[in-house]
Amino acid sequence: MRVWTVHVRPPAEGVPARATLLRDGFAPIALLAPPLWFLAHGLVAATAAYVALVAVICITLQPAAALALVLGVNLFIGFEARTLQGWWLSLRGWRTEAVVMGRDADAAFLQLAAWRPDLARAAD
Repeated sequence: MRVWTVHVRPPAEGVPARATLLRDGFAPIALLAPPLWFLAHGLVAATAAYVALVAVICITLQPAAALALVLGVNLFIGFEARTLQGWWLSLRGWRTEAVVMGRDADAAFLQLAAWRPDLARAAD
């Protein structure tokens, strides 16, 4: 079973509440190509931070050490990319409202609908 976190953007003037489910766990594409994964999920600031960090590492360290460190950073990002995505949502005013389990997104949504129908109606 996979774990999904439910993030909710509170309603604002003329804008209804919105919910989204983020799967927790390893993101293989984020390991292989962090900037592409970040951009695909709207994390522009994380993309800029990653590019700046890799540039600093490559400029300041010897090639072998730089390669090892960049691979380590990529491995870390692979494990924590979805956490960074949730953190980015929280910076934009979203709240983590629930945690559900399911073998896929549809099963997790059904769990959410059974437990919190109000959040399921707001989910995209």
